[in-house]
Amino acid sequence: MKSLFLIEQAAQLMLMPRSHKKNLGTSYDTIASHSFHVAIIALTIAKIEWLSDEDANRCAVTWLLHDLAEARTWDHDFIAKNYNICDEKKAVDDQFRNLWFDNNFHNQIEEYESRESMRSKIVKDADQLAQIYHEWSLMRQGNKLAQQRYEWDLEKRVPYLFTQSAKDIVKRMETSNPNERRRDEFVIKNYRQENLTSF
Repeated sequence: MKSLFLIEQAAQLMLMPRSHKKNLGTSYDTIASHSFHVAIIALTIAKIEWLSDEDANRCAVTWLLHDLAEARTWDHDFIAKNYNICDEKKAVDDQFRNLWFDNNFHNQIEEYESRESMRSKIVKDADQLAQIYHEWSLMRQGNKLAQQRYEWDLEKRVPYLFTQSAKDIVKRMETSNPNERRRDEFVIKNYRQENLTSF
């Protein structure tokens, strides 16, 4: 039954919008979609940094476990964190208590919070990168609030990323176009006139 409760809490994250919507005006993500995005970014950075498959997979899973606590604590943005007392450790303890695999989960979360291992640094970079990407995406759609946050992040957040890989991805983001991959892969390299009507 305890395993089912854990699964139910993960499902709740699909219904929970992220709190940064109040600062960005518009937003399209939930805690669950953010967790998925961070996990993929963490996996990607880990492989760029030449981590083993095992370590790269652990990076992805670590973030999924870390965000799971927000099913109990909710998501607090950087302003709210100055005023809310949130016992995330208690939430994690309660979530994983009496699960036969709980020690493994606790160890991964503790490693992430310590920011000492390369894995934990990559996972933190992935979280930062997902936020920057979200702002960049909204900015490309004309959101001026997101543009302000994005420009602020380039100056204040990016220099403190742990890995050069994450910094390089942000640099590439600055000059890229959201439609670039689709146009390059499906139009320029594989041009088919009959497919253009579906664009």
